[in-house]
Amino acid sequence: MNSILPQYSTVLFTDVWDDEEKFEEDLAASPFAAELTEVNAELVFYLLYARYGNNPIANRDINQWKFKIFSVMFQYGPTWAKRLDIQKKLRAIQDEDLRIGSKAIYNAALNPSTEPTTNTLDELDYINEQRTTNYKKSKMDAYVQLLDLLDTDVTEEFITKFRKCFKTFVAPENPLVFVTEDDELEIDEGE
Repeated sequence: MNSILPQYSTVLFTDVWDDEEKFEEDLAASPFAAELTEVNAELVFYLLYARYGNNPIANRDINQWKFKIFSVMFQYGPTWAKRLDIQKKLRAIQDEDLRIGSKAIYNAALNPSTEPTTNTLDELDYINEQRTTNYKKSKMDAYVQLLDLLDTDVTEEFITKFRKCFKTFVAPENPLVFVTEDDELEIDEGE
């Protein structure tokens, strides 16, 4: 095929997987599938496609490269999925729930029927007195705390982990060579 597009020594991501069904089929056939049940494979495919779709893969062996992709998913995918879930829950917290602070309970047991021990974390069954302290955050403190928790983009961190699966260079590996009719004539005349 004559093409003036840059040529690479390996295929592009989209040459291996051009739709999520092929990606999910390959993942399901791999030994990683059983461990990645909570990871949304379709979403991972589209995130990879958006970031690395036209990038050449790092391996000449496509099967090895697929396993490299799936191993990154195995290593970081479950944590990423959990962090996404937590972020979703944090975004859904109502203002009043944000303001609820911690609660401290202080019990006093005078003359209990059992001896206290320092070898266990068990509490005494008997108490004479109980005091509680309930904290309530100001709206400003609640929002600052929420913003601190939402500040990190967990997806960017996850997708960046796949960078090692793709070649990183500025120019194509194979130089472009153009032959014009004049060049062909000069070569013929010179012989």
